[in-house]
Amino acid sequence: MTDRPSRTALYRMIQNEIQRDILSGKLKPGAWLPSESQLRERYGVSQTSVRRALQELQRLGLVERFHGRGSIVASNEIRAMSPMLGLGRELRQRGFAIRPELLSNAEAAADAAVAAALDIEAGDTVVHIERRYWIGDDPFVFLDHYLVPQPGIDFAEFAGESLYAFFTERGAQPTHARERVSAVNLSEAEAELLRVEPGAAAMLRERTASGADHRPVEFTRYILRGDRYHLDIDLRS
Repeated sequence: MTDRPSRTALYRMIQNEIQRDILSGKLKPGAWLPSESQLRERYGVSQTSVRRALQELQRLGLVERFHGRGSIVASNEIRAMSPMLGLGRELRQRGFAIRPELLSNAEAAADAAVAAALDIEAGDTVVHIERRYWIGDDPFVFLDHYLVPQPGIDFAEFAGESLYAFFTERGAQPTHARERVSAVNLSEAEAELLRVEPGAAAMLRERTASGADHRPVEFTRYILRGDRYHLDIDLRS
C-alpha cells in the first residue's frame, strides 16, 4: 500500500494551489504560469495530471492556454463556462420550435463598435447578416451578425439557417466565445422587427466569437423579446 494520492487528487491539488494564487492576487492577470514541464518537476506528477489541472483552470475562466507557448492568467474571477452553441440550437434544445428568416446578407463597412469587437479598423469591410427567429406567428428574436471575411468562404451562400453549421461545413467553426447580457428597451425599428410596442423590455446578448488562432471572426447582437425569453441557471455546490 502507498500513501501517494490518486491521479485525481494530484491534478486537483495542482489546480487548487494555482487557483488560490490567482484568486488571492499572488498571480495577476497577464502573468505566465510555469511551463508544463516545470509543473511536472515541481509536483512530481505526470503530464496527464498537469494538463488536467490546467484544463480545469481554463474551464473556470482563470487561465488561457496557447498551444506551444504555455498558459497565461486570464482573470482573477471564476466564470462559469458553458458549451458554445449557436442560438438556434440552444433554443431548440430548450424546447422551442423556431423558424429562421433571412432578412439581409451583404457586405458593409464596420462602424466603431463593430470594429472594436472584431479587432479591426473602422471602415473595414465585414459581412452583415440580419435574421429573425419566429415561434408560430410571432417573431421571437432579431439576430444582427457581423462577420470577418475569410478566404475560401462565400457568405453569399448562407441561406439563413444555422450560421455555426455553415461555418462547420467549411472547416471554420469558432472555438471560443464571450457574451455580455443586458436588459434594454426596444427602439422603434427593433420593436417593429419583433412586432411589439416601442420601448418594450428586451434582452440583449452580444457575442464575440474567435477561431482557433484567437482572432475574432463574429460579432453578433441577439435581441430577444422580454415577454417570451428567460434564462434558466442551475447552481450547485
